[in-house]
Amino acid sequence: MSKPTPTVLVFAGPNGSGKSTITNAHHVVGIYVNADDIKRHRGCSDLEAAQEAELLRESLLRSQSSFTFETVLSTERNIILLEKAKKTGYRIESVFVLTSDVELNVRRVKARKIKGGHDVPEDKIRSRYNKSLQMIKKLVLLSDECIVVDNTDRPEVIYKKDADGEVYISNDYWDEASIMELVEVGEADFTMIV
Repeated sequence: MSKPTPTVLVFAGPNGSGKSTITNAHHVVGIYVNADDIKRHRGCSDLEAAQEAELLRESLLRSQSSFTFETVLSTERNIILLEKAKKTGYRIESVFVLTSDVELNVRRVKARKIKGGHDVPEDKIRSRYNKSLQMIKKLVLLSDECIVVDNTDRPEVIYKKDADGEVYISNDYWDEASIMELVEVGEADFTMIV
């Protein structure tokens, strides 16, 4: 009997988009690696929790174990991790959660802080929002299956990619052209991804 193909499931998107809410409503694959959980259980700093989560993901990758993680995806770090996973035979599944307006993300993080949740400085929310959206193309390219969820009002799938192809689903905030602009790799993007 052959060993099943290992899978990485990644939930990505800007701070305040609702990743944790979507993650909690979704199935996870293998071990769920979450820096917030590590911080809560170990009583360590954000940095220590992030470093421990990164070490755990790398260890799982080396052992060809399936795992799930959450990321803002505002830097190349986790794209590089997913590239490594892909090169070693992993199946990549992704859920990217976004909103149509960074102002909503800022308000949500402030509301979360008031309720005792973790805070993110406003300037970082704004900066990461744009950087994260720029990473969608790379995530889609690496993913065997990918969905993009607009969580402006309520969770709505606006894009889906799987073995059957791609589907674009317009809503009040995203028309087909703007969805295509988010996810499709054009000639100008190709040099960025290679």
